[in-house]
Amino acid sequence: MQAVKDAASTAKAKAKEKQAKAEAKAEAATARSHGEKELAHERGKARVAAAKMELHQEKALHREEAMQHRLNKHHGVGHHHPHHHGGAGLGAPAAAAGTMTTTTMAPPAKHYY
Repeated sequence: MQAVKDAASTAKAKAKEKQAKAEAKAEAATARSHGEKELAHERGKARVAAAKMELHQEKALHREEAMQHRLNKHHGVGHHHPHHHGGAGLGAPAAAAGTMTTTTMAPPAKHYY
């Protein structure tokens, strides 16, 4: 989904860049002096830069949306919550009076990173 949004934004930015360059050429063609032509060229460069900046902002927004979607989609699946494991009254039946029960637990798993 992010790639589709990025592609659409890129196409839109390319169109804006081409339009800015065409406007700069038209403005330079109607300019009368060398200074006016340089000014038209600089304005065109500024328009192209603005289009590129807008593209980068949109891509950043798409990435942020994708990250939020990934975080909200799983709702913490795969994470261990201490309040879900063990505790009094969970699972094991109470021992009868006069009997002794022993429980052995496996040692915690080691992580080899």
